[in-house]
Amino acid sequence: MNMKNKSLILIILSLIASIIWQLVTRQSLSLLETSNSLFFIAGILLIFALLWLTLSSGVFDFFNYSMKKSLHIVKRKEEKLEVTPLSKSVGTGFKTFLISGAALLVISLFALLGYYL
Repeated sequence: MNMKNKSLILIILSLIASIIWQLVTRQSLSLLETSNSLFFIAGILLIFALLWLTLSSGVFDFFNYSMKKSLHIVKRKEEKLEVTPLSKSVGTGFKTFLISGAALLVISLFALLGYYL
């Protein structure tokens, strides 16, 4: 499954979850509540994606290496230390969450615009 399909599935599931949440808690649908709930979901997805992006960019690779090396020295192990960079460990799967979060944010803004017009 490619990134486009994963993003689309995540967007559709978020929309369905938002509508079900509204029906369960408010017993009605409104554009304002839809906008609010989609905004929260988009915010969570975007924060998660940006954290993942930061880790995969290599910013914390040296810190990760230093911590593993110090722990290796403290444990007094004799074998050679092989450390995989943190950016290689986390990968680049953040794009799905970034695209889904941005799309849900746009949908949320359109719902808010529809409510006030």
